[in-house]
Amino acid sequence: MRTSLLHSIVGLLYSGILAGLCVSAGSTSAAAADPVQHFEYSGSLIQPGRGDGEILRRFEVQLFSASGTHFFHVADDIRQGCPWPDSFGVTGPTLPQDLVQPHLIYPYDGNTYFIVLPPLLVSLPENTEPGATWSHAGWQMTAQAKKSVNGTEAWEIEAREPRGRRQTLLAEATSGTLLRAEADVFMGQGDQFQLTLERATSALLPDDQSQALQKLQTALLKLQSQLKRRPDAQLAELSDRQVKDAVAALDPITALSAGTPLERLTRQMQTDVEQQKKRLEMVAGRASSIINSAAPQFSLTLVAGGNLKSDSLKGKTVVLHFWDYKDAPLAEPYGQTGYLEFLFNQRKPQDLQVIGISTNQDLTNPENQNRGRRAARKLSEFMNLSYPIGHDDGSLLKALGDPRDSRGQLPLWIVISPDGKVTHYHAGFYEIDVTKGLSELDAAIREANGG
Repeated sequence: MRTSLLHSIVGLLYSGILAGLCVSAGSTSAAAADPVQHFEYSGSLIQPGRGDGEILRRFEVQLFSASGTHFFHVADDIRQGCPWPDSFGVTGPTLPQDLVQPHLIYPYDGNTYFIVLPPLLVSLPENTEPGATWSHAGWQMTAQAKKSVNGTEAWEIEAREPRGRRQTLLAEATSGTLLRAEADVFMGQGDQFQLTLERATSALLPDDQSQALQKLQTALLKLQSQLKRRPDAQLAELSDRQVKDAVAALDPITALSAGTPLERLTRQMQTDVEQQKKRLEMVAGRASSIINSAAPQFSLTLVAGGNLKSDSLKGKTVVLHFWDYKDAPLAEPYGQTGYLEFLFNQRKPQDLQVIGISTNQDLTNPENQNRGRRAARKLSEFMNLSYPIGHDDGSLLKALGDPRDSRGQLPLWIVISPDGKVTHYHAGFYEIDVTKGLSELDAAIREANGG
């Protein structure tokens, strides 16, 4: 209920933002009177060491301000960085943090980290004085000193948050727009890194670009809302529906972006959507080749002890859920195991059996098997899972078709009917409606049971 209410609030907020952008974009005279201010920033993620340290990631940020609306775009690493659907949005000190905010995605030590960038706009109190303190998005801000930077009056601000991280910010005294920032970042086992962000350019855009950008921002926010991704999403993969929504929106978005600073973003979107279409086609091909075929026989070693053989499941509807079942990093959506557990308990009276199959590489290495079993048990206990989790040498996943071999991703969901036929093959996470749970999987289970 709380999540549903939050989604409703966010949806209404987006509607208000879109309406405001549409009003300003629909009036030529308004756009001409209030052109877009364009700021460009260069940033680095640095691992301290000798000299200036090692730069692990370079990135760029753009900020577009007009009519009290502030729109950002983060140009992160195309392959491993922030996926394009989450690389843009509206920002500002008065907006709730449940909206997508500027961030990086960075893989480190086997895990993937969501790194929020320093605020591009700082809420300065009226009549700021040295020593003044205030709160901003969970940070405690303290004004240190007023400085002149290339003729611009600015405040140096120290920011701290409860977990001990610190930021040093330099923001324009009149608008609060960021000039420069240095921030602590922690990854791995408390390893400390530094993130820097510095304004490179600032310019008023011509009227024609300003008008196009305001319309483009409206179209991008509309598409982002349609995709319904979590604001802390890390996975780049889109569902079939999301790809179709992106394809439908791309032509007008591409036309609006021509000659604007966001043209690079739309080129990236086009390339990625084409690749995602090919990935989905390959996965669909694998699904069509295995649907209605006899499920392979298998024997699994259970992490709780003992074995489970497919012969013991005759006459049941079976869901095989292939995933790594690691307890760290414990991040959403937990492999959607909570929803799967709920569905299992709901359908168990209809002879449903769910089996989690861990693809954690530790379990295929005799030296690390105990570590792999502990990780699966910890996750199972944390999520209160009642269905068994097992593993084999990877032959079952190979026999069914590892989606990673055709540009897909885990988890893999397989439904086997009571007569032993594969009736459902789904690679990747399902789209979740919090009020309906795994409705697509539930429909496949009911179909396997004959409706």
